[in-house]
Amino acid sequence: MAGLLDILDDLALLIARAEKSVEGRTFDALVANDEAYDALTYRLAMIGETSNKLPDEIKARHPHLPWREMATFRNFASHDYFGVDAQLVWQAAMSLEPIKAMVAEEIDRCSA
Repeated sequence: MAGLLDILDDLALLIARAEKSVEGRTFDALVANDEAYDALTYRLAMIGETSNKLPDEIKARHPHLPWREMATFRNFASHDYFGVDAQLVWQAAMSLEPIKAMVAEEIDRCSA
């Protein structure tokens, strides 16, 4: 299994790429751009997959984060891709800041 810092670095990269997918786009512009929408949905699913690899201690330190919802999104996007609601994708993309903050905090903790 990858080390904790590797997992956190992967999450940071996925979040940065997800943010890039929506940068300068409205919801309608995102949905109209198949490549950006598909990339964002994939990245959000991978955020869910990667967050599952985090130890329970980290999840316990950050109970405000939607751990179960991230994992559920990953499963839903992977197994029922065309059933994913575009509004849910947009909402998830607009809600990355707390996850990003957790990643930064935990990277700092690893570096201390």
